[in-house]
Amino acid sequence: MRERGDAGGYGENGDGCLTVAIRMPARIVALVVVLPLRIAWDALTVAGRALGRFGKWLVRVLVVAPAVALWRYALAPAGRAAGWAVRELVRYLAVVPAVALWRYVLAPAGRAVGVAVGWAVSVLVVLPLAALWRYVLVPLGRASGAGAGWVLRTLLVAPLAALYGCVLVPVAAGAVWLARWAVRVLVVVPAVALYGCVLVPVAAGAVWLARWAVRVLVVVPAVALYRHVLVPVALGVAWLVRWVVVAPLLFLWRRVLVPVAREVRDALLVAWRVAGYVSRALGRALKWLVTVVLVVPAAWVWRALVLPVWRPVRRAAAEGRRAVRHALATVRETVRGVRADLRAALTGAPRPVERGGRRGEPEGRNPQ
Repeated sequence: MRERGDAGGYGENGDGCLTVAIRMPARIVALVVVLPLRIAWDALTVAGRALGRFGKWLVRVLVVAPAVALWRYALAPAGRAAGWAVRELVRYLAVVPAVALWRYVLAPAGRAVGVAVGWAVSVLVVLPLAALWRYVLVPLGRASGAGAGWVLRTLLVAPLAALYGCVLVPVAAGAVWLARWAVRVLVVVPAVALYGCVLVPVAAGAVWLARWAVRVLVVVPAVALYRHVLVPVALGVAWLVRWVVVAPLLFLWRRVLVPVAREVRDALLVAWRVAGYVSRALGRALKWLVTVVLVVPAAWVWRALVLPVWRPVRRAAAEGRRAVRHALATVRETVRGVRADLRAALTGAPRPVERGGRRGEPEGRNPQ
């Protein structure tokens, strides 16, 4: 905690009297408010971790393991068997008959029908059309084209060419020259004279007059208004706003709000740290209490009562498992020998000589 400053009302770091006055009450109030919240938060965190681990274990035992076993030992083999059955069924009921029908019925029939249709089209359509084109239409076209070309050249093309070369071309050239001369004399020369002698001087005078009028009527009054009215008024308003609004607000922000907010923040941080220390101390005390009351007696019961009983039971169970395994191996060897004897009796083949004794014994040793 910071110590109280000098008699001027400021601390050793330049803090004001308001900061020094609210520091200790704010930290006390923050500790009283934050301590239960921190303890509740730590308790909820520990409970949440425990519940999360228990929930993961419960989901793994009750949902994941049964689902995996169901998928691995029931659904997957059933799905593979059903897929194989459906594939074979579709293959032998649909694909093989369809392939045979296409290969041995539809394809030969289609080829035969195509050959017949092609022969009929070529005999009934193509050959007559080719003969008609070659022996009738081509000679008629050639004869009519030659006669029509001579008639068009004599009666139409020659008179039109003479008319164009001897009449239309000279008349069009004279009309173009006359139109160009008329446009130049009647339009271009008067327009140039009007632009140079009338429009240019009038436009220059109008521009000068407009500039003078804008300068005298707009610019000069606007500059005078800005310089002698707006600037002093703006400076006065700015000075008034600065010393009437901004300065009090700045003083309030720097001397009141910022120290109070800083001290509240520091108080909350200190209270959170102290509450953490208290919460950890309570947690350690509860852990020690649980260890002394539950864990140590349970460990003593397990070590002194359960283990002396559990070890003989486990050894007896192991001996029983070994005896059962040995009996099953003996039964398997007996069944294998009986099968070999039956196969030799039914087929007449000699019984194969056993290479070794019981399973798990090396070759060349006789079972005892």
